[in-house]
Amino acid sequence: MSHDGEFIAYMAAFEASTTHLGACPTCQNDQPCETGAPIHKEFIARQDAWTGRKRP
Repeated sequence: MSHDGEFIAYMAAFEASTTHLGACPTCQNDQPCETGAPIHKEFIARQDAWTGRKRP
C-alpha cells in the first residue's frame, strides 16, 4: 500500500472508531461492545502501522 493509501486507511479507521465511540454508551465506559471492538481494533492496527512506518 502506498504512503497515501496507508494514511487514508488510518484516517478512515480513526473516523469509524470515533464515530462509533460518540454514539455508543458501552464503548464510552471503556467496555468495547461487540460491534465496536473490531472497529477500535482496526483503528489501533492502522495507527500502529502508520506510526511504525513514520519512525526514523
